[in-house]
Amino acid sequence: MPRARADNRRPRSTRLHPADARAYWMASKIPSDQFLLYCFDNGSEGLDAEMPRLHERSGRIEVLRRRITDVAFGLDYPRWTEAGPRPDTISVHRTPRTWPECLDAIAASFARQVDPRVSVWRLHLYPNIADAPGGAAVVAVLQLSHAAADGTLAARTARDLFGTHPLPPASARAEPPAVFEQASTIVAAATVPLRLAQMVRGGVRARRDALSLGRGTDSGEIPPPAHSRAPTALDVPPAGRTSVRTIVLPQSDLQSAGTTVTTFVLTAVSVALQRLLGDGPDLAAEVTLARDTRADARNNFGNVGVGLFTDEPDIRTRSRLVSADLAARRARANHPLSEAARASQDAVEAHVPAFLAEWGVAQFDPTAVPPSVTGNTVVSSVSRGAADLTFGGGSVRFTAGFPALSPAMSLTHGVHGIGDTVTVGITSNSAAVPDPDLYEALLRDALADVRAALA
Repeated sequence: MPRARADNRRPRSTRLHPADARAYWMASKIPSDQFLLYCFDNGSEGLDAEMPRLHERSGRIEVLRRRITDVAFGLDYPRWTEAGPRPDTISVHRTPRTWPECLDAIAASFARQVDPRVSVWRLHLYPNIADAPGGAAVVAVLQLSHAAADGTLAARTARDLFGTHPLPPASARAEPPAVFEQASTIVAAATVPLRLAQMVRGGVRARRDALSLGRGTDSGEIPPPAHSRAPTALDVPPAGRTSVRTIVLPQSDLQSAGTTVTTFVLTAVSVALQRLLGDGPDLAAEVTLARDTRADARNNFGNVGVGLFTDEPDIRTRSRLVSADLAARRARANHPLSEAARASQDAVEAHVPAFLAEWGVAQFDPTAVPPSVTGNTVVSSVSRGAADLTFGGGSVRFTAGFPALSPAMSLTHGVHGIGDTVTVGITSNSAAVPDPDLYEALLRDALADVRAALA
């Protein structure tokens, strides 16, 4: 499981970075809100005593104090503006629920995405869960627009919300006067020809760096990119009912013989999918990799395809193959040639006029069936740090996450750890997984089989 990145950035510009703007625009086509689940022991202070603390801390967290404001006619990228306090951002669901009922309620909330033009976040509280893993508990689910944060920044935001560490006072960040905003928009419109010229000039450099990357690949200096896979029964639009399930385990149960948590879970997913789909398909998983932060960008990650090697019958050998393929994908992503190609491409995108970038996103057809896919499922792995968070005096027990489904993928996995506990979160849609309980059982058995094979 990757380490959480250090808190070495605070967005400075009011203008959305192109990567964040794409996430904002694309959310209208593919819902992408993040849902970060934290399960807490019942504490002595109670919910009513906790609410003022949550409101007070949220007002000090930069990510939660922003909303998105569009610029007229797409003349410039949308801007981050002050959201102001909103009492309706915290929803308390006081009806007693069982753990399965709580998970069903969370899955149902996927259909109610936040409007980041009003607020980028919402907090769902379930204070009366009788039979959560480990016993009676309070469950908090932070819903966060992907435009506002990637998985690492989202985890850091939740840590600030549920932590006890001191936070800096909320800065009195005055919004620019309307005349300034209008002048800024006029300047952006006037400089479109210049930006187009800079985009073309940057494209020459991006082409040069892409050719260098290709030569490095051909020479064997850098590992080749992963090859695409054929779609399977999993790679269909989520047209039915969406469900979430969780498998909570000690971290020691997911590490053996030097195997990382991510490789362990990938190997188990390969076994579970083979049992679900049968022998035959050449499967891969999209794995999320954190990347170096870019100035003012809140989304700094990329997805790579990692083979699952389902044609290898020996689990120990399969795990080594998965580990080697993941290492190759990391080596390629972090190679100086790849970093140079990404940097030059980012520079080109920084000069693309907003209306062209938004038009490009609008051309995406979510109903189109892709001829091939990078991965047949997703495995996103994030460490959420030490188990020192609290709610109402109760300690955090575990955390989970549920990567969003997409038009070409109706099964995803989130691997999230806090302290010495790791939770595998499963998001599925009945279009691909008619029986989510069956798949959860298959994955539980696969985790046990991998544990036994690597012991």
